[in-house]
Amino acid sequence: MAIRTRERSAARPRVLPGWFVPTALVAAVSLLFLIPFYWLLVSSARPTDRILPDAGKLLPTEVTPDNYAKLFAETPFLSWFGNSVILAAGTTLGSLIVVTMAAYPLARFRFRFRNAIFVSILTSQMVPFHLLLIPLFIMMVNLKLIDTYLGVIFPLLAHPFGLFFMRQYMLSIPQDVLDAARVDGVSEYGIFFRVVVPLVKPALGTLAILFSLESWNDLLWPLIVMRSEQNFPLSVGIASMVGLYRPRWDLVLTASVLATVPIVLLFISMRNAFLNGLGQLGIGGR
Repeated sequence: MAIRTRERSAARPRVLPGWFVPTALVAAVSLLFLIPFYWLLVSSARPTDRILPDAGKLLPTEVTPDNYAKLFAETPFLSWFGNSVILAAGTTLGSLIVVTMAAYPLARFRFRFRNAIFVSILTSQMVPFHLLLIPLFIMMVNLKLIDTYLGVIFPLLAHPFGLFFMRQYMLSIPQDVLDAARVDGVSEYGIFFRVVVPLVKPALGTLAILFSLESWNDLLWPLIVMRSEQNFPLSVGIASMVGLYRPRWDLVLTASVLATVPIVLLFISMRNAFLNGLGQLGIGGR
């Protein structure tokens, strides 16, 4: 009887754990997203004369670091990288300050035309940025901000989506917390800086990643404002290497690999704040 029981148990098909199928599906989808980055990394290490002939091959036949050496020798890559860091940091920090200070009264104060102001700001998000290029450029010329960091940063500080995101997050703050601070004699500025700002740190982390990614990849506006090569950010510098008659694909691929690393590291270091901020969006009421 014991032998038959063992034979029956051995003949039963094994049931996969409940987490196996979702995990396998997520892993497969993740691999699809990682293939372009893998191809970019492999192509950047190929010899210059093998980049196009071996473009369809995922496994490199020959690996060389010459492309990276030529990138630093033939282009001001470090200057471009530093400009991108300055522009991304300035745009992100300035946008966080603006949207946080603007979202607080729209979320927690009661005044006339509050909803109308909020809707009008959101409506501006539907206006294509291309329609604003000429008036913004004329404004920067009159302010003498062409070919300067401030000329790139200043027009991008007021972010409608960031205002919407932060306002919705602030609506989730219990009113009793703010009333308790007022009873204790804390001023409105003290409530904002000592109570509200610490409570919205997850939202700040989420917007910091989104703003940094948007500024890091922005090409159109820096291309219009920046004129000298030394002031180019990475996006404009990489685009300038794609010439009409002789594209430098070896340098473009290499610079693209190095330009991807900071954003990946930023997301890894702030992923918890990013996910927490997205998870709590829209909890608040009106």
